[in-house]
Amino acid sequence: MNSIINSLGGNVKENRIVGMASLIASLCLLLPVPIALANEAPASALPDTHECLIEPMVVLELGSETQGLIDILEVDRGERISAGDVVARLKSTVERRRVDQARKRAGMRGEITARQADLELASIVLKRSRGLHAKSLISSQELDEARAQHRVAQAALEQAEDNAGQLEMELLRAEALLEQRIIRSPVDGVVVEHSSFAGEFVQDNPIMTIAQLDPLRVEVVLPLSDFGRYQPGDTARVRPELGGDEVTAVVDVVDPLLDAGSGTFGIRLLLDNADGRLVAGQKCTISIDPSTGQLSSSDSLEQ
Repeated sequence: MNSIINSLGGNVKENRIVGMASLIASLCLLLPVPIALANEAPASALPDTHECLIEPMVVLELGSETQGLIDILEVDRGERISAGDVVARLKSTVERRRVDQARKRAGMRGEITARQADLELASIVLKRSRGLHAKSLISSQELDEARAQHRVAQAALEQAEDNAGQLEMELLRAEALLEQRIIRSPVDGVVVEHSSFAGEFVQDNPIMTIAQLDPLRVEVVLPLSDFGRYQPGDTARVRPELGGDEVTAVVDVVDPLLDAGSGTFGIRLLLDNADGRLVAGQKCTISIDPSTGQLSSSDSLEQ
């Protein structure tokens, strides 16, 4: 019996020794972990990642400053246009006739020519009357009449010139009314969609939607902790969601107010797109490096 007890006691001691050895080995394996973590950058120094969105600078619904019937649409959906390009025309038969009439009247110079001739004659009569009056060949009353006729001729010429100026103004007004029937794009951009078509009446409804694609806007929402860190003029490196090389954007607007509900604020950046290779409406992510205070953008999050 004693031999059995001694055997069991030895086994227990042996199991305790093995257990302690395993525990010590496990602790040894854990020792390098703090050292490795110490070599890594602290979490506060790692760049924060925020989603962003690349949008058109302006999306406008183009209308008309006057009402009328659409005659023709000069551009189609997806077509690139420049500021000042004609995109649509309203029916303008009456307005064109008024311009022709006003131009004809403004070109009439007969009245001015007649009044100039009257003034020349009055000047000759006045000069002759002065000479005769100096020789006492005519009375003072006749000289006064000659002077009065000269002043009347001068006034008539001035009135004729004023009338001609008024006709010129009427021509300009008729041309302006005709120009209102021509719809032009106010920005460089692309036609997004047509809202009205030839034959439809335009009053206060839009004709088409135009998006300005140069520059592009990059909208970013940042946490409260980053408020006051960035200023207009700061730069960003942007890599769009669709891929391609990184491009540089510039901070344009930093919201001066916070959104109390979400504890965030917004930043708007401008992205040059003169070559038109960047597509608006795509996502990106912006990384903020607290050590440099600069914005950089990487590929959007993997779907």
